[in-house]
Amino acid sequence: MGGLGLFLALLALVGQGNVMGQGAEKRRTGNVCSVDMDCPDNAFCRQSSYCVCKDGFVYAAVNSTHKGCLKEARSGEPCVQHIQCHSTLGVHSECADGVCACVGTAHLEDDRCYETAVVGERCVVDQNCYLGEPGPPRQAFCVRGYCTCQLQFSPRDNGTRCVRDATLGEECEDQLQCAGPGLQCRGTCRCRENWVAHNETNSCVESVKALNDPCEYDVQCDALAGVPEARSPGAALCLGGACSCAYSAHAVGKPPRCWHRRRPGQECRRDEECVSEENEPGYCLSGRCTCKTCSPDARDFGAASTMSQPPLLIAAILSVAAILRH
Repeated sequence: MGGLGLFLALLALVGQGNVMGQGAEKRRTGNVCSVDMDCPDNAFCRQSSYCVCKDGFVYAAVNSTHKGCLKEARSGEPCVQHIQCHSTLGVHSECADGVCACVGTAHLEDDRCYETAVVGERCVVDQNCYLGEPGPPRQAFCVRGYCTCQLQFSPRDNGTRCVRDATLGEECEDQLQCAGPGLQCRGTCRCRENWVAHNETNSCVESVKALNDPCEYDVQCDALAGVPEARSPGAALCLGGACSCAYSAHAVGKPPRCWHRRRPGQECRRDEECVSEENEPGYCLSGRCTCKTCSPDARDFGAASTMSQPPLLIAAILSVAAILRH
């Protein structure tokens, strides 16, 4: 082996010895020895030079006058000195009432004691961010040195809880939980006044207030279809980026609203629906449309085949009714 190879081999051995010795240094008793018999209980003589506690033991004061190797202890296991707990649980542990436990400002997670921080407080690792229930799914993380709720969660109760944001139709406990524009909490997240649910995006969109105003979805125009006490579903649509009456509807009133067209003789609920073939306004009489100024014929009533009485007889009855009404 060349000089360089020998040097590298020796260097590797020294490095290995240093790594192996790191744990031993923590357990070194300070006793000088040549054989294991020279060392305290649960220790051995390392390199015929110094005593080291065996694996699973730590050097500590056994009592006020005697030191030795004490068994490392985990959470809930018996202990005599704090160091027995520190070696397994970390510095945020203690020997309290004869057993190892985390100190009052820390909590146990992944078999270690971590200093506790709530949302908004400083942290070093994710395990510092403790909300009372360790383990997956984690709801708070250490982000840029501060505990932060995970995405789509927001803090509550002074940072001791992270609550999942609720969407349209989901249960909520306060207004903050309803994420998204136009939402309010009323037991469940619902659209506030002048907003309407858009099912395809599961969100609320603002209602359009007048015909020809800009829109993105048909549902934004629903408020313009009829009036609150008598809706005309589908009469108003978003056409070309603006709210307009559907092709089967017409605009009536001030301000104008969209109503499905009903011809004379067809069923109706409101006068605004009724219009003749010549687009003359009519009115709704006993649940059927009739004319105000026109002379109805079979064509106005949707053809004779759709009527249960002869067209001329019905026309005469409706004309008399119109005269009496005026």
